[in-house]
Amino acid sequence: MADQIIKFPFGPATTVALSATGAQAITVKNMLTIVDGVSVSATGNRTVNLTLDAGLEAGARIVFKLKTDGTETMAFGTGITGATLTGEAGKTFTAEAVFDGTGFVLTAAPVKID
Repeated sequence: MADQIIKFPFGPATTVALSATGAQAITVKNMLTIVDGVSVSATGNRTVNLTLDAGLEAGARIVFKLKTDGTETMAFGTGITGATLTGEAGKTFTAEAVFDGTGFVLTAAPVKID
């Protein structure tokens, strides 16, 4: 039997934690995925590469919360389109992307929240 989940809003959002640096491989199956890039602050450049589950529906969302130690970057690679974020020392940024049926697209430029 395939790996099944009860998708948001009937089940919980999926939470994924990023490592401090390098390529970040995320498989997206749920209608809401929260990407935690704060618990481990970036100490080097990160690139997010998405694997999109065949059952993913248009309108699925990813919410990113990101923190850097300096001017590290967050680039969006496979499965997601958006401008690269350049961080600021100790600052937190949020961004949201929506699945259009083909890939995820950032809805706006990342926003600094502190």
